[in-house]
Amino acid sequence: MSVVKKILAGAALAAVVCLLAALAEDPAASPGAPARSAAVVPARADLAEAVFAMVLENAKNGGMPLAEPITLCQACAAAHLGLPDGVVRERCARACALR
Repeated sequence: MSVVKKILAGAALAAVVCLLAALAEDPAASPGAPARSAAVVPARADLAEAVFAMVLENAKNGGMPLAEPITLCQACAAAHLGLPDGVVRERCARACALR
């Protein structure tokens, strides 16, 4: 019986040592995940600002007069620059409060 107790105690001790070694593993020593690129997906606000800036630039290049500050109606019309008036009116009816 004494031999069985010694074997069980040794096995328990070995299990505890293995468990502690696994928990205390230094994450810096193991290979890490690849670094994430910060510019992969812009935030929604950044994307919206970029699109708005492009729309305004296209409107200025197209000769469209814009007031300061730009209204939602003007931004909608600028976004649809080059389309027929009927299409612009239909797409921008909500922004320009048309009925």
